[in-house]
Amino acid sequence: MSGVLGVFSTAKNGNIADALFYGLTALQHRGEAGAGISIAKDGDDLLTKDGTELVYYLFKDELSLLDAVEPYAGIGHVLYESTEGLQPTEASGRRYKIAFAMDGVLLGVEGKHDVYAKKIFLEALERQKDIFKASKTLMNKLAGKGSYCITALVKDKREVKLVAMRDPMGIKPFCFGRIDSQLLVSSESKGLYGAGARLVRDIEPGEVIVISKKGMRSRIMKKEPHMHCCFEWVYFADPTSVIEGKNVYFVRKKLGEMLADKYKIDTDVIVASPDSGRGVALGFAQRSGVPFEEAVIKNPGAKRTFQVEDPEERKKAARAKFFINKEVVRGKRVGIGDDSIVRGTVVRDGTIKKLRICKAEKVYCIISCPPLCFPCFKDPGGTNYAAFGMYKMPVEKIGRKVAKKLGADGVCYPTVPMLEQAIGHKGLCMACLNGIYPVARKYIKK
Repeated sequence: MSGVLGVFSTAKNGNIADALFYGLTALQHRGEAGAGISIAKDGDDLLTKDGTELVYYLFKDELSLLDAVEPYAGIGHVLYESTEGLQPTEASGRRYKIAFAMDGVLLGVEGKHDVYAKKIFLEALERQKDIFKASKTLMNKLAGKGSYCITALVKDKREVKLVAMRDPMGIKPFCFGRIDSQLLVSSESKGLYGAGARLVRDIEPGEVIVISKKGMRSRIMKKEPHMHCCFEWVYFADPTSVIEGKNVYFVRKKLGEMLADKYKIDTDVIVASPDSGRGVALGFAQRSGVPFEEAVIKNPGAKRTFQVEDPEERKKAARAKFFINKEVVRGKRVGIGDDSIVRGTVVRDGTIKKLRICKAEKVYCIISCPPLCFPCFKDPGGTNYAAFGMYKMPVEKIGRKVAKKLGADGVCYPTVPMLEQAIGHKGLCMACLNGIYPVARKYIKK
């Protein structure tokens, strides 16, 4: 998970500086390890800047300078994936110069995955002299390797064009929007909203969009069965985003309602682990009739713990992430909504232990994601969670095992069919739940 954004103004004197800055800031939740932009101005070369700061702090003092340059096209990137480097990055050939940014994970690739994809694209572009043909070549080369959404600025002797492409399985979200004469592409609709634009539609799996001063052209170059990552609705995406026509918040809320129907637990109050646990908590509270209270308060300066890889550092980050309002939970039977249990560090050290310290009588976890039984397709050769006996075990039994390990009185998990129903799409990647990977078999180690 990282985030990409592209903005292009078809107006004669269009300036996309504000849209690029505010749109990319809105995607910050998709990556906190770094950020970067590349811009184009009439008659000038491409300009690129990146750094390991958050978007706001990296560019806040330079927004007026960006505005003065009056760029008509630009792309941006926020970094999470360790397989990628700071982006966008530039590359030059005899005919073309490109700035390239990718949200993706590719299997069987050494080095930075974005650099690998950029090299293939530029070489194909130099050889074929056609963006659509070069994009199809790239898709063919990356077939079976994983997921990607790409934005690029392509400069030749005459003009700069904005290119966007989504992998043929549509594993990651990607959408298209506009505001007046500005056309935008973004990992999530929140990026469009941040830029002041409206969502027009999702970019189709295998679709390539090319935007120039003459307008937009698009073609679906290659399409395979849709395998959109279910975890986007559960955790990755912002609750304000709409993916494939489904509002993320309402999907999470629906899961809470379904869990309230499935589990009849005795609770006095429902609280949420902010921010991705709020939807499931509210759905559960409203359906069950139990009051919802804001008892778990997020430290605004804390890291997004999912993006902290070191176990000890993650434990420290979890303890610093949340604080509990004691008066809300003291002596109460508490149900706490959360998005998922991956490693268990945050829910155990960040909330359950703290609720116990605050004298909560009982603690029940209300989780919007079914039990994770396999590694993500990004690491299909990693630890096989099925070896712990959870795969195909009833979710109630898994919940009891996990509750004991985490120190909770119960864990309420949905089933995979419940998650499918809440999302409302059949074409989903659920590799972490069922072990069915959307990649070539040669990359899957049993």
